[in-house]
Amino acid sequence: MIMRSHGTEGIFRLRGILLGLLLASAVTALLPSLAVAQDTSDQPAERKVALVIGNGAYRNTTPLTNPSHDAELIGGTLTQLGFSLVGGAPLIDADKATMEQAIREFGRQLQGGAVGLFYYSGHGIQVNGSNYLIPVTADVARDVDVKYELVDVGIVLDEMTHAGNRLNIVILDACRNNPFGKRGMRSVSSGLGQVVAPAGTVIGYATQPDNVAADGTGSNSPYTTALAAALRKPGLDLFGMFNEVGLQVKQATSGQQQPWLAASPVEGQFYFSGAPAGSAPVADPDTVYWDNIKSSASSSDFQDYLSRFPQGQFASLAKRKLLTDCDALAAAPNDPDKLSAGVAPAAMDTRRAIAACRTVPGDARADYLLGRAYEVAGQFDGAATAYRRSADQDYGTAQAALGALYDTGRGVATDPAEAIRWYRKAAGQGIAAAQTALGMHYEMGRGIAKDEGEAGRWYRKAAEQGYAPAQAALGQLYSTGHGVARDEAEAVRWFRKAAEQGIVPAQTRLGEAYGEGVGVPRDAAEAIRWYRKAAEQGDSAAQYDLGWCYQFGLGIAADSSNAVSWYRKAAAQGNERAKNALATLTGATE
Repeated sequence: MIMRSHGTEGIFRLRGILLGLLLASAVTALLPSLAVAQDTSDQPAERKVALVIGNGAYRNTTPLTNPSHDAELIGGTLTQLGFSLVGGAPLIDADKATMEQAIREFGRQLQGGAVGLFYYSGHGIQVNGSNYLIPVTADVARDVDVKYELVDVGIVLDEMTHAGNRLNIVILDACRNNPFGKRGMRSVSSGLGQVVAPAGTVIGYATQPDNVAADGTGSNSPYTTALAAALRKPGLDLFGMFNEVGLQVKQATSGQQQPWLAASPVEGQFYFSGAPAGSAPVADPDTVYWDNIKSSASSSDFQDYLSRFPQGQFASLAKRKLLTDCDALAAAPNDPDKLSAGVAPAAMDTRRAIAACRTVPGDARADYLLGRAYEVAGQFDGAATAYRRSADQDYGTAQAALGALYDTGRGVATDPAEAIRWYRKAAGQGIAAAQTALGMHYEMGRGIAKDEGEAGRWYRKAAEQGYAPAQAALGQLYSTGHGVARDEAEAVRWFRKAAEQGIVPAQTRLGEAYGEGVGVPRDAAEAIRWYRKAAEQGDSAAQYDLGWCYQFGLGIAADSSNAVSWYRKAAAQGNERAKNALATLTGATE
């Protein structure tokens, strides 16, 4: 039998190491590695990205025939017009998680300069003035169910706004009757409500706000039929295209349905099927200047452009160019929003990173990266200021980083309650590091009433995103039965996930599980393998365990010399069991 060495001491050791990892997250950006390659083309409107969704096969309310056909028609049309579709094809009959993941991926693909288009056909409702798209699995009986079952149109707009591009297009063929009937829902209105379009955004509705659109008698709705035709019509600019759709729908429905448009000012012009023949625009000073610098490698050229044309049609692209330089010098390698390969703290040229990130004032991501550069440089006051500017713009990663500063008292006075406030904001945006930190505060009762059940809930949210520290923490709860029902097999499952991502304490715990046969069949060789991984990375408990195995020949040939060597390594780190074992062994052999 291989002695299990963690006990109460091991529990607190694991917790302490994980807390240390979390509090360092502002520097190391301990986030899920979900980054995608981004096109950094600087040609306006050259790259075009669309997310097309059609929901019709509803399970808990009235199904719709047209949306899948509508989505296929629009997806095919946009592909022919040079758009790349998220996922390579329209998303058909999606549940909430799938829709939200696709929207998040859409936002990532918009980074670096692109025209974005979001199209949805299916059920949609207005609740308390907000518009929601209805996944096919949704089952809403009360107003409070809405946030758990439906997809807020606002998250689509948030992703587009965060990308900072010059043009975003949202098309909603979702203005149908409330599919859930009354069901105790007091705040539902017919049709969709009008949304204030963010900067550079055009929102097309199948009908006027608070009205209901027709599905039609064919395989496609009247709105989508007209939309597909207008998209292909040469010579129509963006607004001319929507006007054409409106006229066609009004005619097809004998005036019963009138599409609606909400828009904010848009930089430049956009044509789906090409500009009118012979209508080459006269180059304005803005365009001439941009054409001369757009391929420049000097950030000063883009700073000069912004000083000359602060509201110019290429201002967002100039800022993106500057942000790309900042990103290359300051982004973490596993930052999901990074535009380049990223740089580890030890390799960062903090002087250059700070200078580059200060050239993009007012940009939430640039301020976050500036904070990271200041923090790596040990300039914590500057880090706190930059993180706060970004966090106040609701940038989730900066909110998590600011929370970590309040946890550690770097650049600000230590304040666990304030740390929790910022962690909670970031956790609500799905930032796994913040969710884990919030769970740790609940588990330890630090700055908040101790609640191990709530700790487990937050750990699980982060663990299910693949976040290794949370997986290790959740495994610990299952191992001890704190906050969840004790389940050693489930503990092993989460320890394994964390161990395979390099979390050293989880590697030790997995080795101990194999050594004792707890939650997994006993396997001495596998125990030795995991002990060695952790021991070679300096984990004192694993060093002690490996020394024990060498001393008694458990899963490996007995070797007192190796036993002494590993005990000494562990004892040098203060491991009391290793000190006792070393004294016994050396006393017996000397």
